Order: sequence, then structure tokens, then C-alpha cells
Amino acid sequence: MAMTKPSSLSAAFLLLLLLLLVMMMIATAFASTTTPACNPTQLTPCAGPVLFGGPVSPACCVALDAQRACLCGYARSPNYGSYVRSPNAARLFAVCRIPLPRCR
Repeated sequence: MAMTKPSSLSAAFLLLLLLLLVMMMIATAFASTTTPACNPTQLTPCAGPVLFGGPVSPACCVALDAQRACLCGYARSPNYGSYVRSPNAARLFAVCRIPLPRCR
């Protein structure tokens, strides 16, 4: 039975460890790009149009689109639900050409 030199064994271990680290970094980067971070404060550009019915800015539409996957959660929230379901919010969705969320 042939023994491997300690230096080649440790080099193989380091290579394997490096490969695992790179795979974990790629998986983390992929997960962060596919899962939106739900943060209602990112919708502050939409506060004026929802509360007062003012003009809808492009920044509001971008923020609304970025938070689209979170809207049903906001609609169920006692803090934000009335804003998401308001007539002004419906106008906002229409102006931004984003479908109204259909929450279950």
C-alpha cells in the first residue's frame, strides 16, 4: 500500500476546501438575487401617491416592481394592509402597469 506524501495530501485538502468555499459563495449570490428582501421602507417613493393621490414617479414604479413578491405579505399586515388595498394604491398599480396582487 503506497502512502501519499503529507504535502500532497494537505494540498488536496486545501483545494477541496477552496472548491467548497467557492461553491458556497456562488450559492449565496444566487439565492440573494432570486429572493427579494421584503422591506416596506423601500416603498417610500410611493407614499405620497398612496396617501394623497399625487403624481406617481418612476422611482415609485421601480420600487413597487422590486417589492412585488412582498405585496401580499404587506396586504395581510395590520400596519400596511389598508394602504395596499386603498383606491390610491389601485391607481398606482395601474399607472405603473403592475397587476394588482391577488392574495389568498
